[in-house]
Amino acid sequence: MKIDVKLFAAVAEKAGASSVTVEFQHSSEVTIREIKKALVEKIPQLHEMLEHCFFARGDDYATPETVVFEGDTIAIIPPVSGGELAAFADATVRIVREPLSSEAMYQAVVRKEAGAVVVFAGTVREFTKGRQTKYLQYEAYDEMAIRQMQQIVNDSEARFKDSKMSIWHRVGDLQLEDISVLIGVSTPHRKDAFRAAEEAITTLKRTVPIWKKEFYADGEVEWVGPDGVWDPTKHE
Repeated sequence: MKIDVKLFAAVAEKAGASSVTVEFQHSSEVTIREIKKALVEKIPQLHEMLEHCFFARGDDYATPETVVFEGDTIAIIPPVSGGELAAFADATVRIVREPLSSEAMYQAVVRKEAGAVVVFAGTVREFTKGRQTKYLQYEAYDEMAIRQMQQIVNDSEARFKDSKMSIWHRVGDLQLEDISVLIGVSTPHRKDAFRAAEEAITTLKRTVPIWKKEFYADGEVEWVGPDGVWDPTKHE
């Protein structure tokens, strides 16, 4: 039995590959725990890093006991920072490489039923914890990111009555002041619009497999993750 595992961001760099295949002789099904053990045996330098990662089967986060069958899509998800899919004009969620437009997002969510429209733009800042940034590079696990972003939209629209939301994220190289993410939401009342946008960006940065690589002015490069313990499967 062979299982192909996709690698992203810092894990891919550490392994020197974007995917790795592990083999099992004993069974037609294995668990994520067994796959993790086999990966460490095959690529020992991943041991410490995998202690801080989650696994995904298909487009969903998996637990150590999740059962995997041959042919399943498995991916290692490093702590998120916060390829390319087609971006249709009416798409609710997008991952793109071209610059994002706040005005286009406004037009995507504004409607006559809404009394408030909030457009949140996350931009590339120059200094982070006292360190000067030259530019950023974003990478995404496209298929899973799109599904997770759509889930954020679905949950928000269910939570806030008569709301409409869109989320767009840019990947690739971004310069200072470039927009990395846009969240647009329209609601009948302003409080709901502000709350929905804030909750959406908080959830996105915790759960969506998009990674940020900082290229600093001093020449150093670093994959950026969250402070403290990271668990994308817990609801906050």
